[in-house]
Amino acid sequence: MIKLPKGYYAVQSDFENASKNTFVFKGVTYEVTEGENLFADVHQAKEHAIDIPTTVIEGLAYESFDAPVILFSAGKHSVEKHTFTKSLIMLGQKAGITPNIFNEDRFEAPLLNPERGCEEEESVLTGGYDFGNMILNTFDVDLVTMDGFTFKDVRFRDLRSDGVKTKFIFRNIIEEGPSGKTFFLFSVIKKGVDFDRDILIQNIRIVDLDDYGYGGSFTLVNAGKVVLDGIYYDNTAMIFGFSNLWGCYNNYNRNINNSQYILKNSYLRNLKGENGVGTSCFDIGDKSLELIISDCTFVDASRENEAPINPHLANDNCTVTVKNCAFRDTRNNAMAAITVRGKGRSVTVEDSTFEGFAADWSEGPEIPENAPDYIENHNEDWVTKTEDPHTVTAIDKADFAALDALYVDKKAYYGDQHVHTNSGGTSDGKYPMKDWPAAMDEKKLDFAMVVDHRQMRGFFLPEWDDTRFVIGTEPGTWILNLNSCRNDMNVIHYNMLFPHKYGLAMVLANFPEFNFRGDELTGSFEYHPFTKERFMELTKYVQSIGGMMVHPHPATLLCSEDPLDFYFGEHMYLETLYGGFSSHGSAKNYDLWVKLLALGKHVWTSGGSDTHGGVTNSTVSTFYSKEKSGKAFFDVMHSADYTVGAIGFKMCIDGNPMGSELAYKEGMKLTLRADDFFEPMFKKDTAYELRIITDKGVAYASMFNGKMPQAVELKVEKRAFYRAEVVDRTHNYRIAIGNPIWLDKE
Repeated sequence: MIKLPKGYYAVQSDFENASKNTFVFKGVTYEVTEGENLFADVHQAKEHAIDIPTTVIEGLAYESFDAPVILFSAGKHSVEKHTFTKSLIMLGQKAGITPNIFNEDRFEAPLLNPERGCEEEESVLTGGYDFGNMILNTFDVDLVTMDGFTFKDVRFRDLRSDGVKTKFIFRNIIEEGPSGKTFFLFSVIKKGVDFDRDILIQNIRIVDLDDYGYGGSFTLVNAGKVVLDGIYYDNTAMIFGFSNLWGCYNNYNRNINNSQYILKNSYLRNLKGENGVGTSCFDIGDKSLELIISDCTFVDASRENEAPINPHLANDNCTVTVKNCAFRDTRNNAMAAITVRGKGRSVTVEDSTFEGFAADWSEGPEIPENAPDYIENHNEDWVTKTEDPHTVTAIDKADFAALDALYVDKKAYYGDQHVHTNSGGTSDGKYPMKDWPAAMDEKKLDFAMVVDHRQMRGFFLPEWDDTRFVIGTEPGTWILNLNSCRNDMNVIHYNMLFPHKYGLAMVLANFPEFNFRGDELTGSFEYHPFTKERFMELTKYVQSIGGMMVHPHPATLLCSEDPLDFYFGEHMYLETLYGGFSSHGSAKNYDLWVKLLALGKHVWTSGGSDTHGGVTNSTVSTFYSKEKSGKAFFDVMHSADYTVGAIGFKMCIDGNPMGSELAYKEGMKLTLRADDFFEPMFKKDTAYELRIITDKGVAYASMFNGKMPQAVELKVEKRAFYRAEVVDRTHNYRIAIGNPIWLDKE
C-alpha cells in the first residue's frame, strides 16, 4: 500500500464507521493518518491543507498543481457555510469525467454518462436552502478548483470586490436540486483596482431543476474572461445568466479595456425563466465586452416570445459573435433569436440555423438614458396611449388643492421596514442596537422597523430609540395545509408590528402555541406550525389590537404556484422590495403581489433590506409625516399612505389618499405628485418612468430625468384600484411602488 503523497488531504464520508488509516480514491487505496491527512469534513481538511503536491496521483488528468489538494471519498459531504480562506483544489471521485455525452443529432438532449450519476460512487456535496453557500471573501486567494462532484443544493459565491487576480475552475459537476439560488456568483469588481478573474465552468449538467419559483441564475459573472464549455441546462425556470432578472447586473471588468465571455459546446433547452443568455454593460464608456457563442444548441431556451440571446451592446466596441449554432423554438416565437439592446450593432452570425423565430437577429427596445425634465403634459385635456387609456387633465387646469391639503406640514422621511439588530437574547443581528442611530444618520435614514427574532427584549432596553425605531418581531412558521406547496417548502416568516411595547405580549398571551417563557428582557418564544385557518386568526388578532402583519420575502421560503398560498387575510402587507431594488426577490415578490391584486385581494406593499449586519440604505421606503417618531412612522405604515422605494408619492382620489377604500363615483379625479427623491439612489443620465396602473393595465406612463417634483391629474374610470410606480427605464427596475387606492367598495 502506498502513502498518500504530501500535499493531498483526504475527506472521508461517514467518518465514524470508516477506516482511519486507509483512503480510497479512484479505485486506489492509500495509507493515511487521521488528523494529518485524513479528516471527517472539509472544514478540518482546509485548516490543515498547507503543502502543495509535487506529484500527480493515479487517475488525475492534471500535469501539476499550484495549491493544496483536498480529495473527497464517495458518499455525502456537508459543505454548509464553507468558506475558502486559502487557494484550494477540491477533487471528487469523478474528477476528469464529464457527466454529459452529446448526441450526433444536435437537437437530441445529451445523455448521462454511464460513469456518472450513481450516488454510491459520486462525491456528493450537500448544502441547504439557506446554508448551501461556499463562500470566498479572502483577498489573497488566487485559485479555486472544484472537479468531479455532484452538488445537492450547493452554490459558490465570490463576494470580493477587490483581491488578487484569481483563476476559477469548476468542471465535471452534476447539480441536483431543488435550488432557488444562483449557482456560480461573482460580485461586481470595485472601480480602480487591479483585481480580475479568469473563470472556466466546464462539463456541467443541470436537468429538471425546480428553482422554488425564486428565479435564480446559472451564473452571475463579473470578470475579464469567462469560458462556459459543455453545459447541459434543461427544463428549469431558472434563468441562464450572465446577468440578472432585470438585465442590469454588469458583466464586464470595468478596470480593463476588454472582457471576453465565451459559451461553447453547450445545449440549452426548456428554459422558462427570463433573459436567456444576456449581458449588461452599463457605464462601460468606450471599453468593450465580447460575447462569443459557438457550437451550441438552443431549444425553447427562453420564455415565450423572448429571445434566447439578448446581449447589451453598449457601444460599437461591444460585440456578439454566434457561430455554428442551432436555434429552435417550437412555440413560434414572435421575437428574433438574437435581440440586441443598446447602441452597438457589432453582430456576427455565421453557419447557424434558426427555426420558429420571427428573425435571426434584431435590434431590441431602445435603452433610454436621457429624458425631459418633466413628465408629459399638455395645455388641453388629452388621452393616453396605454393599455388602459385615460384622460389627463391639462396641467394648467389641474386642481391639486385637495392633495396638498392632505400633506400640509408633512415632510419626507426615509427608512427601512425590515431590519434586525444585535439586541442580545435570541436576536441574530450582528450590529449593536446602541450603534444604530449614528449609523442611520450616516446612511440618511430616519426610521427602522426592528423585528428581532423570538423575543420582545429590544423594546425595553435603554438603547431603544423611540424617535427612530418601530416595534416588531419576526417569527416563522410552517403552514400545514397549503394548496400547492412543493418540495416541503411551506415555511413562511411574518413580521408583526405594534403601536406599543405590550402588543407582542398580548399576542403571546392569547396564542399559547408560542410557548413564551420568561419576562420582557429574558423571555423567548417558539416557532410553531399553524394551519392556514389558525394563522389567519393570528393575523386578525394582530390587526384587532392595532398591529400589522407583514409577509416578508414571500417568494424565498414558500414554494407554490398558487398566489393564494401567500395570502393570509385582507390588509396584510407583502414585501415587494426586498434586499435591493434589482434583487431577484424584488422581482418575484412584486409579481406575486400583482397576482394577488388581480384576484381582488386588498394587500398592501411593504419593503425592507432584512439586514442582519450593518445599517444599509439599499431598500428605503418614503413616508410623509408631521413628526419624527416611531409611533408616527407606525401610523403612516398602518394607513398604507406611503411609497416603498426612493421617491415619495402624494396621491389621492377626491381627497382620499393611498390605502383608502371607497366606492366609485362619476367625475372622480386622481391627483399625484412624485417628489423627494432619496438622494443616494438618484442616478445621472437615467430615464425614469412614472406609471399609473389600474386593474386593467397601465393608464398613464411618461418618462422624466429624476428632477422633482412631477405632477399629473387624470379622470378616474370605474376600476378596481389605482396605484403608481416609478421605473428606472435605463437599468430596468422599479425604484418606487405606491399602495393602491381601492374603488370596489359597495
